[in-house]
Amino acid sequence: MSYILKTEKLSKSFGKTEILHDIDIAIKYGEVYGLIGQNGAGKTTLLRLVSGLMKPSKGSVIFQTAKPFIGYMPQSCRFDDTATAASTIRFFAAMRKSNIKDSIRLGEKLELDMGKKVKHLSPGQQKKLQMIIAMAGEPDLYILDEPTAGLDPNATFEMKNIISSIHSAGKSIIISSHILQDMDDICTNIAIMDKGRLTYSNTIENCYVIKTSHIAESVLQELSDKFDFSIDSEATTIIAHISKEKVPQLINILTLHKISVFEVTASNVKGIVQEQLHIEKRCKNG
Repeated sequence: MSYILKTEKLSKSFGKTEILHDIDIAIKYGEVYGLIGQNGAGKTTLLRLVSGLMKPSKGSVIFQTAKPFIGYMPQSCRFDDTATAASTIRFFAAMRKSNIKDSIRLGEKLELDMGKKVKHLSPGQQKKLQMIIAMAGEPDLYILDEPTAGLDPNATFEMKNIISSIHSAGKSIIISSHILQDMDDICTNIAIMDKGRLTYSNTIENCYVIKTSHIAESVLQELSDKFDFSIDSEATTIIAHISKEKVPQLINILTLHKISVFEVTASNVKGIVQEQLHIEKRCKNG
C-alpha cells in the first residue's frame, strides 16, 4: 500500500537548540496516526513542519494527496472575533473553492450557532468551527493538534464522532493528544515522541502484551530471530508486534522452554505507553 505522507530525517533546530531529530514516519491511506508525548516532546513542532507552517532544518516531507490542501486544526486558533460563525465558514470555504453550502450544512448539523459572533462561541463551539473549516473541500489528509483539549464530555464525544466519520470516509489523519482513551477509540497506529525523537511507532491492532515468568537471555535471542518485540527490565513482560495468527507460535516457543505464560492480552494505547517507559527493544534479525 502506498503512503499519503512520509517524512525522512526530518529535523528542526532553533539556533543551537535541536527540537526534532531525524523523524521518519510513514502514514498509509486510511490510517489514523496518533502522536503521543509529554509537553515539550516536539509533537506540535512536528505537526507544524508537516503542515508547512515551519521549514525543517534538515530532512523532507513528502505528500501523495490528490488535493492541493490538507485539513489542519491547530491546538489553538484565533479568528475575527467580530465575524459570525457563518461568515467565517464562508470565507475559508471560498479560499478552497469548495462548496460553501456543504460547510454551512455541516455547521447546522453540528448545531453550531451560525449567527453568533466568534467571540461569543463556547470552547466546544470554537472547536467545531475549527473542524468545519478543516473539513472544507474534503481533504485527503487531516492534521489535528489536541482536538479534544478543553472540551466538556459531551463536546468531546461529538468531536470523536466527527473524527470517526472522517476516518470512515477513507481519509488519513494525524492526531496529537494527551488523552490516551481518545487514542484508543480513534487510532489505528500510534507513535511516541520523547525529547524530539521518535521512540516508538507501530500499529495498535497487531500488538500483544504477554506476562510470563522470567525469560532467559538465550530464549530472548531465539525469539528475536523470529519476532519483533520489546521486553521489560525484569524480562517478564513482552510486547509483541505480531499478527494474531503468530501469537500461538510465540507461546509455543515459551512453553517449550518451560516458561510460564500467565496472561496474553491485545494491548491498548495506555498499555503500550506504560510499557514503553521501561522496556528493552528487541528486533527480528533480517
